[in-house]
Formats: sequence, structure tokens, C-alpha cells
Amino acid sequence: MHNLFMMNQPKQVFMSGLVLATLCLVGCGGGSTLPEGDTGTVTGKVTFNGKPVSEGASIVFLHKDKGITASSAIAADGSYALRMRREDAILVGDYQIGVTPPTVELTPAEAEAVNTGKELPEKEWPEIPKKYRNPETSGVTFTVKAGENTFDLDMK
Repeated sequence: MHNLFMMNQPKQVFMSGLVLATLCLVGCGGGSTLPEGDTGTVTGKVTFNGKPVSEGASIVFLHKDKGITASSAIAADGSYALRMRREDAILVGDYQIGVTPPTVELTPAEAEAVNTGKELPEKEWPEIPKKYRNPETSGVTFTVKAGENTFDLDMK
């Protein structure tokens, strides 16, 4: 079972990237303006046990009713400012929240290993527990109201 999981690790990395790209396209696609409705801004910090997560990780807010996303890269100090469809404001409403690890490119040796069917060790992101990596399964929610909002997430 462990070997089967390890063989699928490159596929899991690819699929995670594909899911994130799809979420971003859904949230950013369909034009450069937000749908009609009240908006707010959201800023905050993302930490794991009180310490900032890896720079380059992203926080993703998935609107529960409209299915569109807002996202932001997380800075070295853990701070973020959400954007939706190229705007700083996002629609008000209830959101499910996820945190995705930084995208890591394969080294040439790793790419060659994948191409020849060899196993790669799984890249670990202990500061981003797996339960938080999908907004629909993280269990983390936040209601965005009109005006300025602050949402800090300290993952455990």
C-alpha cells in the first residue's frame, strides 16, 4: 500500500496543482469585474502553531453559494490580502477556507525519475496539515461582511 501511494505521489502533486489552477481560473475567469453584490476586503495572517507558514503557500476562500474563489499568496511573515477577479474586494458571504502548499518544480533528476516510472519521496509540508489543503474539507469557514475584514488562521 505504501509503495502504491508513493508511486502516485507525482500524480497527487500534479492533481493538487490542477485543482488549485482550476479554483483560480473559476475565481478569476469570466471577466475582470466582480458579480453584482456588496463587497468587502479581507486581510490577515496564516500561521501553524503561531509561526508563519512557508512563503509562497496560498490561502483560498471558496464562496459557499456562488462557487467562486478569492485567493492570495502568503508572504514570509504569514500575511495575505485576498483578491477576486483581479480586484482587492471580494463578494460578501460565507466562505470555506483552504491553504495550499507552495508549488514546487521538479529538478531535472526528479523529472527524469518520474518519466521513467521511478518513485519520488513525498514532499512534506508539516506546517500545512492535510486537512487544511482543501476548502471543502478543511472545516474552516468565515463570513465576509461589507467593509474591512480580518481573518487570521492558526493551524494546529
